[in-house]
Amino acid sequence: MAKPAKKKLGRNDPCHCGSGRKYKDCHLIIEEAARSEQLLLRQAQDSLLPKIIEAAQSVPEQFPEAFGRFWQNKYPFEQMSDLDEVEDRGAERFLTWFAFDFRQQDGRTLIELLNTAADEGTFEVDPYERRLLEEWRTVRLRPYLVTEIHKGKGMLLRDLLGEQEFEVTDYNAAKRLEVGEVVVGHLTPADRPLDASSPNYYLGGAAAHLTNDTPQKLLEFAELHLADMRRERPEATWSDLLDERSEVLNHFVIALPREEPDPSVMERLVSDGRIALQLTKESVASLLGRVLPKDEEPEDEKSEGEKPTEPQA
Repeated sequence: MAKPAKKKLGRNDPCHCGSGRKYKDCHLIIEEAARSEQLLLRQAQDSLLPKIIEAAQSVPEQFPEAFGRFWQNKYPFEQMSDLDEVEDRGAERFLTWFAFDFRQQDGRTLIELLNTAADEGTFEVDPYERRLLEEWRTVRLRPYLVTEIHKGKGMLLRDLLGEQEFEVTDYNAAKRLEVGEVVVGHLTPADRPLDASSPNYYLGGAAAHLTNDTPQKLLEFAELHLADMRRERPEATWSDLLDERSEVLNHFVIALPREEPDPSVMERLVSDGRIALQLTKESVASLLGRVLPKDEEPEDEKSEGEKPTEPQA
């Protein structure tokens, strides 16, 4: 049986809060103000990002170091203007990462610097852009698994490195993506719907889009770098890794084939990463606080305690 449609309150109907007052004299005023604020915050989301990217382009002296880190020296810095021809929206992906993740000479990200500049009046933003700029201080490049597509509305993403889910209002991205695929990008909070406990999120700038065969291997690749960080900082978390080395996610992205998926490439990525970081499967499991599965134990450990077979005469 179809669920009956919820009756829309008229202006002169009793307010839904039970106050006994007419809707127009009670919550209608509050809800209209909230909807107006929602619209202004969505507009601020669209207008603030171009300002941030423009500000990023005003400090080109920082680009060479950041460019090498993000692209793992795969491309010379002189190729930046042609990067979109070899990497999907490569230049925009780099500039977005540069703004949100790369720490400038004083140790702060560009977003943090722009927050200070906005306070001092040297970075011009309206009040709604200012609110978002403050909220975006902690945004970093992260991988997200597409768990639901809401046609005409957006999608539900889950942090691949955790369990938190995000309602993402991005109609165009939702058209291109499928459940099970991965987005590596920056989720920026903006407006908060009425009666919602969390805000709507948007994809800030350009993001990488990976096929549905990549989530597990991307997670394994990221775990190598978290394990490496825990050698010196045993309490290091995913947030610590992404605050300092989020570019490693892009290193995984750019190593994937651009044509047909090839599982062997991802296997080599994880294996080569383990070798480069001088890690073993056992040390990774130990550093991450896990027990290595029996089928992955080294042969000498599997056979430990077993008497060697005597050769037959």
